[in-house]
Amino acid sequence: MPKRRPRWMVLSSSAVLILAITGCMAGPNYHAPDVSGYTKQRWQAASLEDSQALDGQAQPMTAWWHQFKDQELSSLVDRLVGSNLALAEARQRIIEARARRGIVNADRLPQIDLNADYTRAGTGKEAVSFQGPPPGEEVNLYAAGVVAGWELDLWGRVAHLVEAADAQIEAGYADYHDMMVSLAAELTLAYIDARTLQARLNMANRNIALQEKTLDLFETRYRAGTGTQLQVVQTKRLLESTRALVPEYKRALTVAENRINVLLGQPPEANILKPGPLPCVPPLIGIGLPVDLLVRRPDIRGAERRYAAAVAQVGAAEADRYVRLSLSGTLSLQTDTASALLDKDALIYMLGPGLQFPLFSGGRIRSNIQVRQSQAEQGRLALEQKILAALSEVENAAAGVVRSQEQVIDLTAAEKAGEQSVDLADNLYWAGLGDFFQVIDAEEKLVAAQEELLLARQSALAQVVQLYRALGGGWQVLESPDGAGAETGEPPSPKPHDMKRGASAQ
Repeated sequence: MPKRRPRWMVLSSSAVLILAITGCMAGPNYHAPDVSGYTKQRWQAASLEDSQALDGQAQPMTAWWHQFKDQELSSLVDRLVGSNLALAEARQRIIEARARRGIVNADRLPQIDLNADYTRAGTGKEAVSFQGPPPGEEVNLYAAGVVAGWELDLWGRVAHLVEAADAQIEAGYADYHDMMVSLAAELTLAYIDARTLQARLNMANRNIALQEKTLDLFETRYRAGTGTQLQVVQTKRLLESTRALVPEYKRALTVAENRINVLLGQPPEANILKPGPLPCVPPLIGIGLPVDLLVRRPDIRGAERRYAAAVAQVGAAEADRYVRLSLSGTLSLQTDTASALLDKDALIYMLGPGLQFPLFSGGRIRSNIQVRQSQAEQGRLALEQKILAALSEVENAAAGVVRSQEQVIDLTAAEKAGEQSVDLADNLYWAGLGDFFQVIDAEEKLVAAQEELLLARQSALAQVVQLYRALGGGWQVLESPDGAGAETGEPPSPKPHDMKRGASAQ
């Protein structure tokens, strides 16, 4: 008769076997996708004629709003992070994602429950029951014990789910940073709109003052018999047309200021901006290389992390194909008297492993795997689409910067020519060599040229903002040293993943 092996040898062999099995991971391993085919070329906009405003080699300025040389704008952007409500909501989504990760990770650990029960049971004399006390008797039952269970993650199902949860957390940070980029750009655009409207109001008020003086002069001449009523009427028409612009400018200025208030997370406040000039257009903008977008653009990083999470879900779904091993047990004390509850003779225990193998599921597991595989492929395609869109946004904004600055140069020359026309027409009129209608026509054209130049400067500034938004800058300096969780106790945000090498999920 063969000699029986000691129990410790059996347990040790089982433990080694279990550890060997748990080292197996079902499903694909994630590799960062190779997207070099999209980013290996240089920017097309940097080769445009008259593109001296762009530098295709220098890195973009991170705190790009400082290039406008406007202290009030910089102060508003700095206030944005701590007060914007959408950013606060995004921080809460990060906390939610981390909590969900904790829920998933709990499946890796043994689950232990304590219980205590008291039951009074009775059976009637004529009753027939296979449970409870004998007929005609009543008993008390006191019980206390421990219930424990642990499913071993043999094929990495839970490990894949934790990996997916980690990727979702990182995607949440990327979304938070992407919102920073968008909000900084929106705040700057609202500021530019407000400053433009302030300038248009000042311009309208200057023109009104000038036209009022002209009207007074012609009314005086008309009363003296040296002027005509037509001159008075024409001057008054021009004056009233200019005055009609003021209410609309004030309304639009209120809207722009309220946009700033909302972005700062505060109720509408009148005159939030002190009077000031329109910011200056930066003379030179570094745009770097297309490959830099993979690190600078948080929306691209977020798409990559969601793709990684989808690949991990494929592994979790494939693990459902294989056997599950769980260890469970109960340890309890049960007695009919409370005083004997701690007696060792009241001990009841059950311990043992359990195996579960999916023999027939009606195709559910296979279909779930196909769903997860399709979702992973959707994630990869969404990432590539995000990269293409980012490249297009930068190209469009860069071309807009170049062309809008060309327009500013041309309209500046037109404004100077308009000023000369007004001076010449006025001198000819007072010398008796010209007609007054030439003076009015020259003034109207000068006002129109000044308006066009101001709007062109606004457009040029807006194109610069759109370019920096497309380049994905700003979040690096807007987030606090402790990362997105500075106000919520969260740890620093994870570092961006490298997408310039490797292949897709295998």
